[in-house]
Amino acid sequence: MNLVLLALVLQSSLVLPPRTGMENPAAVSPIPRKLQKNYDKLWKRFVGGTDDAKLRKDLDSLLQKEKTFDPAWIMEGYLALYKGDNGAARARFSDALKLNPNNRIAVYYLAELAFALGEYTQAATLYGQLLSMPVSLPDLDTKRQRATLLAMDSLLNGAATAERENRFSEAEDRYRQALKIAPKEAALHTRLADILLKQNRTEEAGAERKAAEALVPALAAKPIEADSTKADDLEDLGRWGSDIDVFHRIRDAEEATREQVALLVVRYFPQVTEFRQTPRIVTDIENSLAKSEIQMVVAVGLMDPLPNHAFEPAAPVTRGDLARTLARLSRMIGISDSSSLPVSPSDLAPTNAMYPDIQLVLASGLLAVGDSGSFDVSGRVSGPQAVRAAERLLRTFQQVQR
Repeated sequence: MNLVLLALVLQSSLVLPPRTGMENPAAVSPIPRKLQKNYDKLWKRFVGGTDDAKLRKDLDSLLQKEKTFDPAWIMEGYLALYKGDNGAARARFSDALKLNPNNRIAVYYLAELAFALGEYTQAATLYGQLLSMPVSLPDLDTKRQRATLLAMDSLLNGAATAERENRFSEAEDRYRQALKIAPKEAALHTRLADILLKQNRTEEAGAERKAAEALVPALAAKPIEADSTKADDLEDLGRWGSDIDVFHRIRDAEEATREQVALLVVRYFPQVTEFRQTPRIVTDIENSLAKSEIQMVVAVGLMDPLPNHAFEPAAPVTRGDLARTLARLSRMIGISDSSSLPVSPSDLAPTNAMYPDIQLVLASGLLAVGDSGSFDVSGRVSGPQAVRAAERLLRTFQQVQR
């Protein structure tokens, strides 16, 4: 797992609100009239938190009589969470979900526990299940996306390790799991074909090769050979998952747009989602493919909306805008201004407000001056240039973390 993702995982432990902030299970599952009075007393005692051991015993007694009463299982799950017993909490929420498959409280905490325990595929599935329920939770789609990317990253790294150690069956299983996440990714089909060849399963390898060729016809001209998939391709796939086509469009774009830069920032540096956020009004992103990413980069202060609160997602990003974003991101992740000799663009005075940001990105090699020595603040940025800048900043960050 790369260091960016590791930093994200280390921040993913389950953080609980005060008990008064926990949702009453009665909001999800109706309480029978005969149990209402007793249940209200139990809930009040939970919120008070004065004698959890006695409350747990009373809940056990209630469940012996009312085994299908899922609010009691949820309350026991809550108690386990506050005790720090994640295993018991998971068991109780699972019991509640068996009784009521629509219990969104159970689904939510099972998803959160799965993510905290590093079970990202399961977490992504559960977050996706929540998205299909009538529930409004902040950053839910972002959490699903983050879990999916971490799941893919874990699977690909595990497959590569298994392959190096000649554990081909395990590598095959991991690539097949990855294909469930990104079934239309040719690189995965090609990689799986290589593994099957190493196991002398020529017919199955041919089928996977044909699947890859159907997705990328140019592959038909290339023979099947071991290690035919570039490591960079798999790294990109681990970062983008089922959205790899979005990355390809950015990488091939003649002019990168503002929404594409927002996507690059969040995908290469997912830990920005954990930084302090100040929500701001943005009026024109409802139909953007990067709506959540734009909201994120604006909220943490990496990109700015216009004075009229528009973001203009499809507008080409300027070199000045990209420099500002990269400089802010560099400082945010702990990369200070370079002490090396400054690069002085011929078209930018040291008194210009953008000068410190442009100095930082030039000294870091994220962007460069043109042949004439000018920076061209209002110039456009190609997709490859934006991707290279993000990759260079990521490598710098990784070196700093070592």
